[in-house]
Amino acid sequence: MGTIYGLFRWLIRNAIRLPIRPQSGAKKGQLDWRRPSIATLVNIVGHPIYAGAYSFGRRPVDPRRKFSRRHYGPRLPMEEWKVLHKDRLPAYITWERYLKNRQQIKQNQNRFDSPGAPRCGVALLSGLVACGDCGRRMRTLYHAHGKAQYNCSSRLLRAADTPCHGVAARAVDDLVAQQVLRALEPAAVELSIQAQGDAEQERKRLDKHWQQRRQRARYDAELAERRYQAVDPENRLVAATLEKRWEELLGQERQIQEQYDRFVRQTSPNLTAEERARMVALASDIPALWRASGTTNVDRKQIVRCLVERVTVHVRPDSELTEVTIHWAGGYESHHEIARPVRRYEHLRDLEPLMNRIRELRQAGQTVTQIAEQLNAEGFHSPTRRGRIKGFMVTKLLKRQGLVPDERSRDDLLGPHEWWLSDLADELNTSRNKLQEWALRGWVLGRKTPVQHCWILWADGDEMRRLRKLLAQSKPGKNRHTSDLKTPKRRPGRE
Repeated sequence: MGTIYGLFRWLIRNAIRLPIRPQSGAKKGQLDWRRPSIATLVNIVGHPIYAGAYSFGRRPVDPRRKFSRRHYGPRLPMEEWKVLHKDRLPAYITWERYLKNRQQIKQNQNRFDSPGAPRCGVALLSGLVACGDCGRRMRTLYHAHGKAQYNCSSRLLRAADTPCHGVAARAVDDLVAQQVLRALEPAAVELSIQAQGDAEQERKRLDKHWQQRRQRARYDAELAERRYQAVDPENRLVAATLEKRWEELLGQERQIQEQYDRFVRQTSPNLTAEERARMVALASDIPALWRASGTTNVDRKQIVRCLVERVTVHVRPDSELTEVTIHWAGGYESHHEIARPVRRYEHLRDLEPLMNRIRELRQAGQTVTQIAEQLNAEGFHSPTRRGRIKGFMVTKLLKRQGLVPDERSRDDLLGPHEWWLSDLADELNTSRNKLQEWALRGWVLGRKTPVQHCWILWADGDEMRRLRKLLAQSKPGKNRHTSDLKTPKRRPGRE
């Protein structure tokens, strides 16, 4: 499972209980099977006694808090333990497995020097990305609509003047996912065989657990029966108590048997031929399995961490091209280059060729729509790399070069009987919001400018008289407009 919490959920899902000997209460010193807890699992995984080692001094005692509940200090590193003797007790796990568990728990901590445990966020490389400028681990920031970004906070920590630029998570994640899937393709057959073996082993382990629970319940019921049979019939109170205990254990045995029968119906110890064929089919098409709805973000992150140790990203502030170095498990490094989405045209590497091409097309007499279509055909793209270049984007770039003055100062944008929305509102002595609402409803003819999206409304003499009558009948909360007044006049020369 990779995490303590993942192991905890697996035990709860499979109804596995853990043995405990209470240190106080009516069952003090007796063996009791209880629902697992996080604290118990942390103690089992982190205690050296389960690896067959005796230790002393793992947590020093503060004499000033001798009579307090919190008289133990923080846990010490293994090098500072007072006593450590290996192979002195029966071991449930090997010492090497114990050391790996300790290292995994340390790596799962969300710290600056550890990648942390895989979580359900959309960022695939959370905890694995490092800045190519300063070498620090980059943070994962989540924005609206589920977008993620890898950001370096080195400038804030070092009070540096030059910041380390961040990068959109999707661009780097797509590259690493593509390389990971390519690395897994040659091992598809081995992965399917390993998956089948792991699935059968887990089912056999669960079946063995249920068999042990049935055997323990049967033993407890038989023990209660022998105790009831051995009691003197004259001791009626004792006999009634033992009989009640016997009935409770018989009910628990019957309940466990029903749970086991349900487990057998749902999952058999061995895989069926259909399940084996499905595993082989899924392993043969790893990209489809990667994109499947049943594959969670945590699953994808765990797969990546099995193959990738670190990803170094070097962001160029004057270009959308980003250098990415993947450090694979085993020491191999692969170097790649991706194009990241940026917000400003100044961050594009081909900004100067783009501006020169726009100037040439504009001087050739093409409109902004024609320029946008020509740029898309020639392979130019917007900074965000989402969608095609549109006319209003070209108008913005033309304004930067001084080829298009400000819209409000150009009289040629207004045709015959056309008004700016604010000017028409002042002429009619009404609010701008009301005229804008009428334009959206189609009660007045109008259009928007391509850059600033300002409203230009059309109203000749007849339309002005109609709008004044419409305003005279307007009252808050009441719709007293007639259909004739809400229908605008057909504009001459247009359909």
